[in-house]
Amino acid sequence: MIITRAPFRISFFGGGTDYPEWFENYGGAFLSLSINKYAYITLRVKPAFLEKRYRVSWRLQEDVSQISQIKHPIVRHSLIENNFESGVDITYLGDLPGGTGIGSSSAFTVALNHALMTAKGINPSSSDLSNLAYKIEREKLREVIGIQDQIASSFGGLNYVNIEKNGTYKINNLSLSNENLNKFLDRCVLFYTGISRRASSVAEKAVVNIKRKESTLHKMRELVEEGYKSLLKNDFDNFGKLLHENWLLKKSISEEISNNRIDEIYEMGLNNGAIGGKLLGAGSGGFILFLCKDSGKKQDFIKKFSSDEIVQFKSSVKGSEVVFKD
Repeated sequence: MIITRAPFRISFFGGGTDYPEWFENYGGAFLSLSINKYAYITLRVKPAFLEKRYRVSWRLQEDVSQISQIKHPIVRHSLIENNFESGVDITYLGDLPGGTGIGSSSAFTVALNHALMTAKGINPSSSDLSNLAYKIEREKLREVIGIQDQIASSFGGLNYVNIEKNGTYKINNLSLSNENLNKFLDRCVLFYTGISRRASSVAEKAVVNIKRKESTLHKMRELVEEGYKSLLKNDFDNFGKLLHENWLLKKSISEEISNNRIDEIYEMGLNNGAIGGKLLGAGSGGFILFLCKDSGKKQDFIKKFSSDEIVQFKSSVKGSEVVFKD
């Protein structure tokens, strides 16, 4: 029995510049935080004397005799990529719902491949996990995604990542003191809109607009650097203002990114103590991150919303990890 977990993430700046359609021409960057909400994979390799079958428990319950019969595309391709020959039971659990902009699909892929490689006696590096997850999602499944989610989930932490034109990347971990990191997180509010969506379908329309929105993407790339510097200076007010600026830029890329419901929630946040914020992920639903004026205002802010719409979170220093092996 093997249990792995990989963290979900909050992306602050740089979304869009991590797509190959962009970084292969200009390079890219992003600033993100892995949080203590996870995708969990439980894996049991079947003994050789049992019938060779593949049981997969997710939204559906699958029990098939051939890998090709598995309906879950990430599971199917992960087994193929790992040349997994044994029968196996796989169960997925997630702390937050999928399709909500927190990188759940990539966290699932990372955790699953970590479990499969561990079962084969392989101890993968964070970059191994990230690169394989990206290969499966982007190349095998042809999903319109970038590379930031796989990196955030594999490595963990609060990171400023630069992406070269060839797709290689350099990770700069922001080693804020625990005191300053907690002060920052104490001003953050994660709000669930109640809307889930398929990220790739939203991203497809945004990617089509990349060429005619070059100046917008260049500005969003600049905000990564500005946000990074603001965190280093513990200037959280300015960080909030930059989030607001980034959200306005992001909305301008495609009319699919926001909607009336999201705009109403965002304006309500600004009117009740938030400096700025942004919708996480590709758009059209999921979670909105707000940054409040100061930690003392956060509780007043939260009272304006229903308690089941707010998700409390902390940072996750670790990326994907094996939490149980027997």
